[in-house]
This record gives sequence, structure tokens and C-alpha cells, in this order.
Amino acid sequence: MSLPSMQPLGYDQSYSFHTPASKASGGYTQHRFNPYADNGGTIIGITGEDFVVLAGDTRHTSGYNINSRTEKKVYRLGGDNGLVLATVGFGADSKDVAETMMRAVNDFKFNHNLKNMSVSAAAQYLSTVLYNNRFFPKYANCVLAGLDKDGKARLYSYDSVGSYSKEGETRASAGSASSLIVPFLDNQVEFKNQFVPSSKGQEERPVVPLDPITVAKLVKDAFTSATERHIEVGDGLQIVTVTKDGVSEEVVDLKKD
Repeated sequence: MSLPSMQPLGYDQSYSFHTPASKASGGYTQHRFNPYADNGGTIIGITGEDFVVLAGDTRHTSGYNINSRTEKKVYRLGGDNGLVLATVGFGADSKDVAETMMRAVNDFKFNHNLKNMSVSAAAQYLSTVLYNNRFFPKYANCVLAGLDKDGKARLYSYDSVGSYSKEGETRASAGSASSLIVPFLDNQVEFKNQFVPSSKGQEERPVVPLDPITVAKLVKDAFTSATERHIEVGDGLQIVTVTKDGVSEEVVDLKKD
């Protein structure tokens, strides 16, 4: 969730460094400067019992301009661990947060005799990184995921100043099309507003864990729908799956316009 003061000033080219000066009271010229820009894109995270999927599109935009069609938003935080970070918002801040987390994970391994950082420790560290910049917040909405020591999937979602739930979540989304995708995930992952057919709408459908194939289909359906409705989402879909057997990555095509 981005802070209100961090929203770009519009879809035209007047925001950021090119914001025009205006006349303040008393006749003085008032210059405005906005260091943030929204570079579009969307990310999704969904957990199962012993796996987690993070996904993001590869479109990078500035207003109505497409800067890149191959900009990935999901990062592995180490070569031999299951820590994965997805981040979206202002491209420069997102990359900075991802690189900071990569360095922290590698430093932890070096300082602890090749022991990997746990997902709960990484979650707390990311919260600290974001909170330390609270007076000039990173415009980066983050979703961190991995498996804990018992092999259970963990998913953490953050706002721009590091607030997150230590209990974790079963699904999360951030970015341009999150308002379209979150209701879909609520219904398909947490079974909200679903009822047992024979109960005539009186008995809610019990929540059951999803399998990796079903989750992958949900992610593809969510992004396929989002690309039809939002101009800042599209081109490619990066899907990263974390299981006890390791981390796998798949990139599929989305709508290009």
C-alpha cells in the first residue's frame, strides 16, 4: 500500500522532475519536486501447504509510455535457498530494495558458516529496511516468500514503511491491477462468498489447500484478465515456484499492446 504523498501527479509527462513551477501567495515562484514515479506492473503471491508461488508481469511503464517489456519483478535472494522477493512500484526503489535484501542474505550466510537465513528472519529484516526509510519511504510494495524450517510455506506482504503480519498470509497482490486481482484471489484461494451447492447458500464452502497446478492456473487467469483491463500490465508473466525440491521459474507470454 503506497502512501498518499507518494502518488505520481498524473499520466502526463508533468510529474517527477518536469513538474512546472507555480505562483505562491505573495508573488513568489514555487517549484515542486516529486522524486517518485509509478512504473506500473503487478505482483501476486499464493501459498499452498508446502509450496509458494510468486508471479509478476514484465511491463515497465511511465504513464502511457512502455519503457521495457522484459523487466522482471520477482527476485531470488540467494542461489541455494528458497527465499524469493517480488516488488513493484517505482522501478529504482524496487531494485534497490531487492539488491539490499540480496546483500543481506549473502552476508548472513558468510557470517554464519554457510547457514542460510530463515524466511522469518528475512521477513523481519525487510521490515527493518523499509522502516528505516520511513522519512523518505521507498516506493516499493513488497511480497516475500519461502519455506520455514518445517517445510511450511510462508508469505509476507508489506506496505512502503515495512508494516506486515508476522503470521503471514495465504495470498497477496500489489501494483497497478491489485484492486482487480485481490477480490478474485479472495474468492478462489480463501473461498470467500462460496457456498456448498446443496446448502442453498447457507453453508460456506470449507477452505482446502490448493495444489501447485491449480495455483499456476489461477495466476495465469488473474494476469490474463488484468491485461485486458489495465494498460500498465502485460507483455510477459514471470512465475516462480518454491518447493522443498528447490526453486523453479517459468515465463509465459501475456498480451502485448
